[in-house]
Amino acid sequence: DETNQRMEAENNLAAYRQEADEATLARLDLERKIESLEEEIRFLRKIHEEEVRELQEQLAQQQVHVEMDVAKPDLTAALREIRTQYEAMASSNMHEAEEWYRSKFADLNDAAARNAEL
Repeated sequence: DETNQRMEAENNLAAYRQEADEATLARLDLERKIESLEEEIRFLRKIHEEEVRELQEQLAQQQVHVEMDVAKPDLTAALREIRTQYEAMASSNMHEAEEWYRSKFADLNDAAARNAEL
């Protein structure tokens, strides 16, 4: 009876070790995925910042020649409105990217927690 209990305990221990190894491998895989997603976010952020900088430079370099009979305040107001819309769109895009990152990071953390519980 004691021998059977010992064998059962050893089998349980081996199974637990196997599960622990699998959970460790799953955790490492998830950590690699997190690193990859973080790298992708850094890359996308860098591209976004470069695009914004290029657009700002283009806006700064463009000179609008307006004839005297064109109402200057209307042009200024139109440019201000365009800039406001552009900034709102850029802010929205940045917010959406951050929300996407947070949700993916939370998903990976949940998956890691589930695998760690195994």
